[in-house]
Amino acid sequence: MQQLPRRMWGRRTVVLGALAALAATPCGAARAADAQYTLRVSSWGSPTAPQVSVFVPTFTKLVEQGSKGRIAVQAFPAGALVKEQDVPSAIQSRVVDISLSTIGAWASVSPPAALINSVMFRPTQANFESSVCSGSTLFKALDESLQKRDVRLLAVLDNGPPMVASRAAMTTPNAFRGKAVRVYDKASAEVIHTLGGAPSTMPVSDVYPALQRGTVQAAIGGLQGIAGLKEYEVAKYLLDGNGAWGVGVTVYVMNGAALTALPPDLQQVVLKAGKEAETVTNKAIFAFFDKARETLRAHGMQLTILQPDTPEYAAFTKALEPLVKAQKSRLPASLLQQVADGH
Repeated sequence: MQQLPRRMWGRRTVVLGALAALAATPCGAARAADAQYTLRVSSWGSPTAPQVSVFVPTFTKLVEQGSKGRIAVQAFPAGALVKEQDVPSAIQSRVVDISLSTIGAWASVSPPAALINSVMFRPTQANFESSVCSGSTLFKALDESLQKRDVRLLAVLDNGPPMVASRAAMTTPNAFRGKAVRVYDKASAEVIHTLGGAPSTMPVSDVYPALQRGTVQAAIGGLQGIAGLKEYEVAKYLLDGNGAWGVGVTVYVMNGAALTALPPDLQQVVLKAGKEAETVTNKAIFAFFDKARETLRAHGMQLTILQPDTPEYAAFTKALEPLVKAQKSRLPASLLQQVADGH
């Protein structure tokens, strides 16, 4: 079985109502009154992260314009409606119609999600979109898998290589031994456990106080959250895995019944908006990475970026070999080979 390509980094709901930001104005109120449908969109984490600050307004504009005012979009940021860990149940029970979600939240029910969430999934920044975004074979497989749970996939977003923010320097596998490390899902917990650490699952909103109090010595997460939530104030070291333990991915998912409740033409408006917002947001994310790293450095954070084909990178990949073997055993060989071949 081929190893999936390494990531090379050198430089990271829908119910009837009105758009929150516009409802406070007469114009917004008029639009809400005229709309025949309202889609509630939930997000969590830093509101300044491109996954939220770019995707939500772009999607909103495309849906409202494309539907000619028949659909209004109502946004609920920062976990105001649904917390990060509650997204799957909230989507499937239609507490919310559309939400940002981690790919790992679906890994237990979707083999394609489990593959994307594994340490084997390492697309480069250059081929991320062709590997897993709208129009790709893997996007289709993931969408079809989620449809079995009455969930539709709207967009796949690059969250960059998972990074470790820590109170003390942690640049080798041995440095993780015995350390309490915040994780965000089963796969990240497996990484920390394999490295000898003690994984502690918590939502991104709890990371800052946990690091501040020393409840955890380190936290694994995406660059957007680390920078957006100012973790540099409570953790002075950052280890960029550069794909050594996979690539972070977030998605926007929609309740299937909420989509099919729309007329066919409006269903296409929503799906098209998701695809277009995905492209716009991923471009913004790529541009964000360099700027975010400089922001962290400017605030005194010491960054270590693992470089492929170096002893330091090799030490982590070797330490994680047992996890790779275990993850492969849980996935269909055809799916692994399909992605490894770039199909």
